Amino acid sequence: MTKKPQSFDLPSDADSSDGFDGFKFRIVLLGEAGVGKTSLVRRYTEGTFDAKYKQTLGTTFANKDVDVGDRKVRLNIWDMGGQSTYRELRRQFMIGASAALIIYDVTRPETFMAMNNWFESFGEVCPEAPVLICANKIDKREERMVPVEPGLMLRDWFQAEYHETSARTGEKVADVFRRCAEILIERMLDQDKKTLT
Repeated sequence: MTKKPQSFDLPSDADSSDGFDGFKFRIVLLGEAGVGKTSLVRRYTEGTFDAKYKQTLGTTFANKDVDVGDRKVRLNIWDMGGQSTYRELRRQFMIGASAALIIYDVTRPETFMAMNNWFESFGEVCPEAPVLICANKIDKREERMVPVEPGLMLRDWFQAEYHETSARTGEKVADVFRRCAEILIERMLDQDKKTLT
């Protein structure tokens, strides 16, 4: 007896029944367990921070509306569990993503060393989607073990923007999500121009 492949009912990026009249983009957050993905989402969407670590089981979702110039944008943010047990689930949920924030913890070098794996796995599924690198937990200055320079090397290697954030203090968190929205609007407008010519 053969098993049917497991299917997932994914939230639709194009759902217009919610009454939102603007552009919608799905952003996935990727990185090793404990790098602060959930904390970044909560800081950005709720303005809160919880110092207690809670493992993300599978994937969680959040929305945030932002204005980019005169355009309204809804970011549908997918926080994906970093544990290896979720590898196939993550792969399914990455399909159709508009962009990715790939995050490492500046106090844990092993999370930086895993960045290539995250880039490769996202690139296999969404090769044209932009990626932003996010060095998180910069508030822990005394514990920092990954300096800025390796992050800049990653930026150059992967042709991705590099940002430093702190979910605890909120430093630069809104900036990285806003920049992601700006990049996506710019790309969409460029594609529209190419289509018209």
